[in-house]
Amino acid sequence: MSLNATFKSLKTAALLGGILGLSFGCIIDISPLEPCESGSNNKLNDDGECECRIGYDWCTDDPADLNCCDLDEDTNGDDVDTTTSSDDDTTNGDDVDTTSETDTSSETDSTTGDDTTDTGVLPPESCTPEEEGFYWCTHTEEMGPQGSQFFICEGGSWVENGAFMDETCMFDGYDFAYGCVDDGVDVIFECGDGSGSDCAEDPAYCIDGDQIAYCYWGKETWESCQNFCENIGIDGVTYEYGECDESDPEDVSCYCCDADDPECPINN
Repeated sequence: MSLNATFKSLKTAALLGGILGLSFGCIIDISPLEPCESGSNNKLNDDGECECRIGYDWCTDDPADLNCCDLDEDTNGDDVDTTTSSDDDTTNGDDVDTTSETDTSSETDSTTGDDTTDTGVLPPESCTPEEEGFYWCTHTEEMGPQGSQFFICEGGSWVENGAFMDETCMFDGYDFAYGCVDDGVDVIFECGDGSGSDCAEDPAYCIDGDQIAYCYWGKETWESCQNFCENIGIDGVTYEYGECDESDPEDVSCYCCDADDPECPINN
């Protein structure tokens, strides 16, 4: 294989690695729900007393039994609706109080309500005073952040606030938020750099000699090829030099090489 062909292979792999392997996630903690010392689907309130999470009630009248059962479960134990709860968390060292609740009894495309839609699990129409300030993300980790919706409990209602995700990511040094995911424990804001404009799977292009632009999670993302080659690399191998190469319009990608490679620009 010629040296040029080797470089071609390397830079194709570099772009692919950048698109598939880069992680833009940041988690912002603001105070997780603390479960009781035993039982399930419960949490400690501000007074340190055990109580059931939203959508659950005590399974029995036994005060020693701290298990909470789904309110929508019938008396025969057959589930009519299913509910999942999670304390959600988002990055920066501050803890976040959050809950997630799923009611699959109906399917609509409304913005709020106990509904499951193609865009994920939406919150109920109202929230309790105890849930004030809690976070809600419609997407699971498996769904990914693209198309997700983010809500905050404010004044007894779940209020959608996508701008909060962007603001949080920008505070953390990124340019925008792809969206959020709920991993069952935390709400994670996935953050990225670049224009952040909506995109389809459009071909990559060079912003300049260093930065490459490509579509990732539905948002135009910019990545420094120098940073990619020097700090991320290809299959664990890093390089001294990186640039965005658009000599082949069908294969715009990051070109990585070392000073001792004959055709590397930093070879003297």
